[in-house]
Amino acid sequence: MAEEEGRVVGHILFTPTIIEDEGTSLVGTGLAPLAVLPRRQGKGIGSALVRAGLDEMRMAGEPFVVVVGHPGFYPRFGFERASKYDIRCEYGEVPDEAFMIVVFDENRMQGVKGVAKERLEFAAAM
Repeated sequence: MAEEEGRVVGHILFTPTIIEDEGTSLVGTGLAPLAVLPRRQGKGIGSALVRAGLDEMRMAGEPFVVVVGHPGFYPRFGFERASKYDIRCEYGEVPDEAFMIVVFDENRMQGVKGVAKERLEFAAAM
């Protein structure tokens, strides 16, 4: 959470996400949502939240983080198209360039491919 003068101006959430296919599965993390108050956008708050959150996920030993997000924003933090790893979003209408992944542990990701699935609560909202 980002605060200014005791008020929340932004937040980020990470939740368990599983990538699974026939015979393979790996639990990692999904980033969603990231939000910053409109009047505070463009001031680096979102970027600071993403950097701090990814640092926490890396230190916690998460093998990956996926995100559905703006392809002009997330690559600066190491995200790349998940399709490069043969990983697809469970939501079929998401454009390829908007579904991204940052891999922290290449060894654990070996042979992992398939569909990335978030918690059921997210799927129910779609």
